[in-house]
Amino acid sequence: MSTRRTSLLKFPSATAIEGLPWVVRALLGGCAAVVATLLTYWIEPLRAFPLLLAFPTVILSAWFLGMPGGIFCAIADAYLVDSYLTKAQFRFSLGSAPQELRLGIFLTISILLGYTIRRLALQRAQLSLQQLRERLALADAERQLAEERASTSEALRDRDDLLQIALQANGMGLWVWDMQRGTLECSDEVYRILGCEPGAEKPASEALLELIHPEDKERVVHAMMHTRDSDADYQDQYRVQWSDGSVRWVESRGKCQRDHEGNAIRVVGVISDITLRRQTDEAMLRAEKLAIVGRLAATVAHEINNPLAAVANLLFLITLSENADDTQTYARTAMDELMRVSLITQQTLKFNRQGGTPRETKLSELVDAVLALFRGKLRATQIAAEVRAEQETSVVCLPGETQQIFANLVSNAIEAMPNKGRLVIRLRSSRDWRDHRTTGMRVTFCDSGVGMDRTTMRRIFEPFFTTKTETGTGLGMWVVAQLLERQHGHIRVWSTRRLGRSGTAFSVFLPFTGVPAAESFGDGPVLNSMQ
Repeated sequence: MSTRRTSLLKFPSATAIEGLPWVVRALLGGCAAVVATLLTYWIEPLRAFPLLLAFPTVILSAWFLGMPGGIFCAIADAYLVDSYLTKAQFRFSLGSAPQELRLGIFLTISILLGYTIRRLALQRAQLSLQQLRERLALADAERQLAEERASTSEALRDRDDLLQIALQANGMGLWVWDMQRGTLECSDEVYRILGCEPGAEKPASEALLELIHPEDKERVVHAMMHTRDSDADYQDQYRVQWSDGSVRWVESRGKCQRDHEGNAIRVVGVISDITLRRQTDEAMLRAEKLAIVGRLAATVAHEINNPLAAVANLLFLITLSENADDTQTYARTAMDELMRVSLITQQTLKFNRQGGTPRETKLSELVDAVLALFRGKLRATQIAAEVRAEQETSVVCLPGETQQIFANLVSNAIEAMPNKGRLVIRLRSSRDWRDHRTTGMRVTFCDSGVGMDRTTMRRIFEPFFTTKTETGTGLGMWVVAQLLERQHGHIRVWSTRRLGRSGTAFSVFLPFTGVPAAESFGDGPVLNSMQ
């Protein structure tokens, strides 16, 4: 009951009053005029100013009841004041011009004031409503933004967890080098790769350099500075020394991030332990090098067997000959064959004496030595070999490994031309196509063989990929690329199988400046991967 009585005592809202019919609002305006007149009549001091309450009554009626209520209230006020509160000589109804003017001024001013105040009130209400809507829209936008931020943060955490799992599964660590603050942020896997306990004190860039092998430190710093000063990605392989004195091989890759002005702000990258992979690669390199030596030994044996057989026959003829002139002729011929055997033997010894120290070498001499070893095969397959040397300059390289590279390429060219053909070997000064600032010698092997398709060219330098299903190991061209990589060189290949114009060209580039002795096979760092 108390709740119901309270609800009955509540006044209707302004919105509810404005929703009433205009007739009802006009009657309410008249009621307001009656109340104002009664108050003026009851309060004796107000009788001297009969219109004092009439003005605010009309304004409030127009404000709350609308213009129908305000106009009817003004008319009712004029009538009631004229009838009950004004003396006869001052009544509006006498019809004199001044009285009618006062009546008109009262009605006009009161109604205009009521209209003006109502309009201002409505505009203020609309403005408040608009501001409220804007606040609601802003609050809703902030709520949505907060929800999106929370969702994005959760998604980033999930992605970060997945990234950490993926990196740990592959034995890789994530590092971020902040160049502006000089700090280095590392994941736990980085500590393990560097031989430290996870959670140890975060190493700065200077502390990280102390872990790098002294022979590799300068090269690593140079590669990092090159990444900072250019748009090239960072990629390097180097050695690190663990606290127990052991040496491990790691591979690090990174990408430089820049601000809107192009200044380097940080380098983000990953690091992985490749010690086992390097040991495996070196084992395969040694195995393939032994296989190459074995194939060359068979070739040398075949080349030596023919002149030795000729010498045996000539010696037999000498024992049967009774003519001194014939004997001298047989002896000279036997001597020529023995000199040929001696030449082949010397070339083989040169090939076997491959020191670990680079030295200045003319590549044309290595090419001639390789062609001398394959002279028998070239003659048997009727392949015309031609060497063109244009302004040759000596390069600092590992002669033994370089000769193995040339021998492998010549052997492949011979196998690609089973029935006649032509092999042109061209040597000339050139520049590295990857970095035009590097100069060196380029050796191009062009044959008129059967050629290769696109799939073979894309995979020719992959380990264990071979088109010789019965005799090939799939390591020959991979070894060529690895040996060139160790000497800062690289190799490119072009091939076509067009009818009547088939053939293959291998371009080998070796820089003039040599590689330090520490970087020879099995003793030093592997350089950046071939681009």
